[in-house]
Amino acid sequence: MPTDHDFENDLSCALRDAAELTPEPLTHLLTVGAKEHGRRWRRRRRTAVASGLATLVLVGTGGFMALGDPIGAVGPSSTTSTEVSKMSKDEVVALVTGLLPPGKATVLDAGGTGEGTLPGHEYRTGGTLLFDDGSGASIFTYTADRTDLTPERGAVCMDGFSMPQDSCNRSTLPDGSVVVIDKLRSDHTPGGREWRATWAAPDGRRVSVIEYNGQPAARNRENPPLSAEQLTAFITAPAWERIFSALPLLKNAPTNASPASAPPPAAGPSATELLAKLVPLLPTGATSSPADGSNRPDLTVTLDGRTSMVQVSDEPASARGRDEEKSVEASPAAPLEVREKLPDGTLVVTNRFGNGKTATDPILHWTADVYSPDGRHVSISEWNGENGYTARPGAPALSPEQLKAIVINAAWR
Repeated sequence: MPTDHDFENDLSCALRDAAELTPEPLTHLLTVGAKEHGRRWRRRRRTAVASGLATLVLVGTGGFMALGDPIGAVGPSSTTSTEVSKMSKDEVVALVTGLLPPGKATVLDAGGTGEGTLPGHEYRTGGTLLFDDGSGASIFTYTADRTDLTPERGAVCMDGFSMPQDSCNRSTLPDGSVVVIDKLRSDHTPGGREWRATWAAPDGRRVSVIEYNGQPAARNRENPPLSAEQLTAFITAPAWERIFSALPLLKNAPTNASPASAPPPAAGPSATELLAKLVPLLPTGATSSPADGSNRPDLTVTLDGRTSMVQVSDEPASARGRDEEKSVEASPAAPLEVREKLPDGTLVVTNRFGNGKTATDPILHWTADVYSPDGRHVSISEWNGENGYTARPGAPALSPEQLKAIVINAAWR
């Protein structure tokens, strides 16, 4: 079943695969979302390696379709038919590159629909391109997927505290779908830019894009190739409906209700409520304060002269949570990951890793998770530093054992 973190996970895997295929090595890049949820990564089939590098070169306006209709027009229409017409990788790539401005698109990684997809991935397709509009080749990643998310959850801005952010604009279209254009700055490449665009429909359909001003390891232009207006036209183009018609319907997709009649999203604990529960559980002697500039449950914790940034989440019991626990148990453990099954069926997982789930040198990130049998998930993450994008090696304020003691505390239940 797709989740709101799958796009982050797929992007990280695609960039890792692309690093072995492009002439200029790509450093392993993780967005903060992937860092936070790196423990949930799924082992992905390396399609690009197995099938060889596919390259599509389209130059000049004659090789491209026009950009999608303006934002005022309706995006891809809702598909209710159970008939699924599969698309090959080449068909998907041709459709996607046909929506790009004039330039050269080199396919680094791509997939079709229903072609040997892993369980849970049959509801999406995506790919990674090296796109050059004449001003410098840039990494461009796209995904189209069916989700169980409403637009409020399917299209969101990154937290500016967790990743340097220039701006984020969110707009609601007449059909109730939401468009988010998020302009972020790289936290490891001077002058690096990472622009994200997401279109999310009331029935769970979503188109997502991430583009860079060059390759993650080195920028070669001031901004990514597509402007905010071009990104909006790209993700809202009606042509995406051909891809959605080739993806199976999701049984638990939200209803395609109008904005006026759509029920409000279920309200979880607020950041204030989560921090109020977390602070009393900190070890004796620890001091804390809400992190400046964050709109999420971020806490700066100091203990014995060491300062860390700590985040906590508490997701209520759900079928989705139960599926997530099964996915964690079925996936290979990371090198420093420790799993413990309690007598009542609760799964407790602690982990330490660096820039990537399997990276162990240097260690930058500590996590502790509790997956309850009813699908409830309590998670705490810690970085050695004052925010989520300047983590550094060294001993953090709280140890993995102390993080574990916090998340298994009965106060969360």
